[in-house]
Amino acid sequence: MYTPILQQYGLKPFRVDDYGKVKKIHTNAGLFALKEITNAREMAAIQQSYIFYGKQSVPLYLSKQGFPFVSYGRHYYLMPWISSDERKEKREHVRSFFRDLAYLHQKSLKQIDINEEEIRNYYENKKREWERQRAFLQSYVEKCENAWYMSPFQLQCCTYFHETMQAYWFAETELEKWYEKMKETKKWRIAWIHGKARLSHYIEMENDNRYFFSWERASWNSPLFDVIIALRYHMRTFPPIGDEWVEGMEEYGKTLPMLEEEWSFLFSHLAQPHFLYRCIYEYEMKRQNRKSEREYVSELQRRYFTMKNMEYVVMRLVQRKEAEEAKSTPDETPPQ
Repeated sequence: MYTPILQQYGLKPFRVDDYGKVKKIHTNAGLFALKEITNAREMAAIQQSYIFYGKQSVPLYLSKQGFPFVSYGRHYYLMPWISSDERKEKREHVRSFFRDLAYLHQKSLKQIDINEEEIRNYYENKKREWERQRAFLQSYVEKCENAWYMSPFQLQCCTYFHETMQAYWFAETELEKWYEKMKETKKWRIAWIHGKARLSHYIEMENDNRYFFSWERASWNSPLFDVIIALRYHMRTFPPIGDEWVEGMEEYGKTLPMLEEEWSFLFSHLAQPHFLYRCIYEYEMKRQNRKSEREYVSELQRRYFTMKNMEYVVMRLVQRKEAEEAKSTPDETPPQ
């Protein structure tokens, strides 16, 4: 079924390995990666990304007609099949990922004016969203505590409740700081962001070349969203996590220093435990027989661990930021 597609590149396939949307193609000219594109918006996002970041992206092969995309019922593009350097130490790999991500953002970074109404609308919508989530969790925990017998899931909810409320409180406090600062500046920085930044979409070669790929979700937005998406994805693991994520964010800040309001925005969106809320909401409002009580408890525990991992990273970043500010503040104590 892939022969007519690859003929447009002058290739003859003799084996195809399925990796989801990506196919590993063995041909008469070597190994290639063929990827399907879902819609025209993704195609435009890829094209724009290669205009901005062509040298930092896995190269695309042109068809015999000179086009980067080919059609055969659906749209596809072809890249070389690249294997990563497995010998790379994880700590340095994470640091390199954030450093190169900041470098990408820096290349397309621009500042835009934002009126106060836009700032207020975002602030009020986000605050209402978090207040609604908190109110739901509060009422649910009260319901659990009044029950004659708690289910294992309900017991876990009550156990995690206090820490969850603290996370919401911290997120709302940082959002308030962002709002006050934005009312002063009315400026915001945007860049052409990857849209799905994670280590699996970043590759380092043995010759020290480094590339990003899978640009289908790229768009203009705050570069912070790439950082938030990357951290949220990689915090979904059992604690403890290593300091490489904090060090990675430090590398990001060295390459692309963040403004005060950007730090507050980052902290607020990393800290808010919406993923924990969604699990509890699904259990209470949309529960179906396809999931057992044990599966729901396991899912809730995983999301709690994600919240704790994120808490660790955010608190370390806050501590380091405060330490840097203390160094830069002159000591005004008069001599004795």
